[in-house]
Amino acid sequence: MILKQGIVDSGEYTGWEIQIIDDTHGNTGGFYLLLCSKGVDVFDFWFEKKEFLDNQLADFDVKWNS
Repeated sequence: MILKQGIVDSGEYTGWEIQIIDDTHGNTGGFYLLLCSKGVDVFDFWFEKKEFLDNQLADFDVKWNS
C-alpha cells in the first residue's frame, strides 16, 4: 500500500518521484522507499522498521502530494 508520494524538491534527486510503500503485512514485513526518474531510472530501498525509513527521509526535501 502506498503511504505517501511526492516529488523530491532539492539535491541529487531533484524532480524525481518518491513513493513510500508499507509492506508490513506483505512478504517483506517492512517499508520501501522508491525513487523514479521519469520512469527510466528506479532505485528502491527497504527498511525493516519505520524509524529507519524516517531517518533516511530526513535526507530528502520532498513536496508530498495531498
